[in-house]
Amino acid sequence: MKTILVIGSGGRCHAIVDVLRKSPSVDKIYCAPGNPGIARWAEPVPIKDTDIAALRDWAIEHRITLTIVGPEVPLSLGIVDEFRRVGLNIFGHTKSATRIESSKAFAKQIMQEAGVPTAAYRPFDNYDRALEYVSTHPFPIVIKYDGLAAGKGVVIANNLAEARIALQDMLCNNTFGTDKVIIEDYLQGPEFSLMCFVSGNQVVAMPLAQDHKRAFDNDRGPNTGGMGAYTPLPFITEQDKQFAFEHIMQPVADRMVEKGCPLSGVLYGGLMKTEDGIKVIEFNARFGDPETEVVLPLLESDIYPMLFNVAVGEPLPRLQWSSKSVLGVVLASAGYPGQYKKGVVITGIEDYEGIVYHMGTKWDDGQLQTAGGRVMMAVAVADSLEQAHSQVYQQLTKIHCATLFFRKDIGHWAFEGETHPVILDGKGMARQIRENLRQQVEQLKEHGQRTPSLAVILVGEDPASQTYVNGKIRACAATGIQSRLIALPKTVGEQELLQQIDLLNKDDEVDGILVQLPLPKHINTEDVIHAIAPEKDVDAFHPANVAQLWNGKATLVPCTPKGIMYMLEHEHINVDGKTAVVVGRSNIVGKPIAKLLLDKNATVIIAHSHTRDLELLTQRADILVVAVGRRHCIDRRHIKPGAVVIDVGINRGDDGRIYGDVDFEDVKDIVSYITPVPGGVGPMTIAMLLENTLFCYNRNINYINGDKQ
Repeated sequence: MKTILVIGSGGRCHAIVDVLRKSPSVDKIYCAPGNPGIARWAEPVPIKDTDIAALRDWAIEHRITLTIVGPEVPLSLGIVDEFRRVGLNIFGHTKSATRIESSKAFAKQIMQEAGVPTAAYRPFDNYDRALEYVSTHPFPIVIKYDGLAAGKGVVIANNLAEARIALQDMLCNNTFGTDKVIIEDYLQGPEFSLMCFVSGNQVVAMPLAQDHKRAFDNDRGPNTGGMGAYTPLPFITEQDKQFAFEHIMQPVADRMVEKGCPLSGVLYGGLMKTEDGIKVIEFNARFGDPETEVVLPLLESDIYPMLFNVAVGEPLPRLQWSSKSVLGVVLASAGYPGQYKKGVVITGIEDYEGIVYHMGTKWDDGQLQTAGGRVMMAVAVADSLEQAHSQVYQQLTKIHCATLFFRKDIGHWAFEGETHPVILDGKGMARQIRENLRQQVEQLKEHGQRTPSLAVILVGEDPASQTYVNGKIRACAATGIQSRLIALPKTVGEQELLQQIDLLNKDDEVDGILVQLPLPKHINTEDVIHAIAPEKDVDAFHPANVAQLWNGKATLVPCTPKGIMYMLEHEHINVDGKTAVVVGRSNIVGKPIAKLLLDKNATVIIAHSHTRDLELLTQRADILVVAVGRRHCIDRRHIKPGAVVIDVGINRGDDGRIYGDVDFEDVKDIVSYITPVPGGVGPMTIAMLLENTLFCYNRNINYINGDKQ
């Protein structure tokens, strides 16, 4: 009976267990410590992957046929050496061989001795000398922590200030440990990963993959452990792969044998296709993460003979791989790779039609929850990359969690020559906000408190107004917020409407009041807005709330502008120093969003649809907000290439369809981000309405409790 122990708990180990469970050679799989996803196919072992003595004793007691090590830390601690010392078969490199990853200085030495192409470098263990070196070196420059840093110890410094911060973190603050740094010349070109099974001089290549390291779209933000990956790579030729195998992977394996520390696991080559040819960025001593999650699903052979033969030094078998395409997107906790919240509920995974590999999840109180920075990876296998890309992003809408984010452009290198703007998915963001609000309302119920209440007044039977109101009522129901719809006839007198508002103002059980606009012409809209108590004004149109907004002290912000700012922040779109053009001057959208953008240090221009030379103005916009209610008044003539376009327009055509102020089809190939209509700003407006209602509730409850005290 062949029993397998997989050591680790992340997505890479989930993928390894996934392919092992399909092996006819394997009878039983264990995983230490595993995760909720792995537990479907492998029995969890509650031992940390760094507790080598406990893992050794457990493997002996359970007569494990083969142990497979997933993460790098146990390898660097010598788990392979210890298992082999007691006669256990284990797939992974010795502590000495793992230096190919755990010491970048050692890896550079091996590359030099093997004649492998890589960037020029200098090692430093002194902050002042390192800073002096970078001060005289052209930027950008690459600064790497020499030891293990979970994929985060690499900084591409674009100027001296960034280099100084990185060197302080690595050499003075010991953010990753007490090792030295390697300072490398900056190389340019697309990166890719080549993983090989290696046993001494034997090297067997796997399919190529590309990892996306940066946290945010368009390869912005800090380096992470990886935000997604895909295979195959259209920009890498067969000749490129052959060169990488013959002039990089094989020579390194041979040199490690000559150094007396042969490899016996996976050698991961982080490579770059530069103008001067293929060069090495880094080596890892194990399966890559998240590359493993897109490579192993292509394996058609039984993986067990390969893993076992590598472990015991036998001849390596040939492997058969599918010619299909795979693309995977990582869902990460907000704040990652910095601080992030754990224990947030995840739902909808069972509805995802494809593979979901767990990376940082846990079961708690009968619910699946977040337990790490990278939480899971959604994967699709298809006949083409385009199909895999489409399948993943369509299916991702089924997974719900209030704090998860993901990149929208995984695979963008594969679509070279095409523009794929990031669609600002208001529906998806609003869904997350509603789920977070629902959890807050559930907590109120659990503590025996009443739930928040919103009163909505609808005057007349305008179809559009009825549609908007129905959407708000449904959203309240979905989050557990109570709603009270007061429908008044179109002929209602203004005084009667004001009296109704006065009753709601005095009702302690009502936290928020909303009067759906527009109102009939015989009613003065300003009088109605003034009549709503400022503390219950969820639309934030009351002069007192407007004054607070312009004085920078706003507690309530109009819903649509608030939603727009949330979208920009959610997508990490930098507003500071950018030029923003707002087309539309209403007090509902135009003026408030202009103020909010000004508060973020943007240069703001306000215009309207009839502004002279409107095209010249909008062509200056890094961020363009359009809220005028005129179908397709903005087209590609108005757009600066690469602009962020926020379309607030809702215009119903003669065909019954909804159209935006922006001609989406005409501009989508030249913008970087764009909101669709419908499904962009609209859902966010309602989500912000619910947030404002909860805010009013909390303020109301605190006020009442204060009175009682």
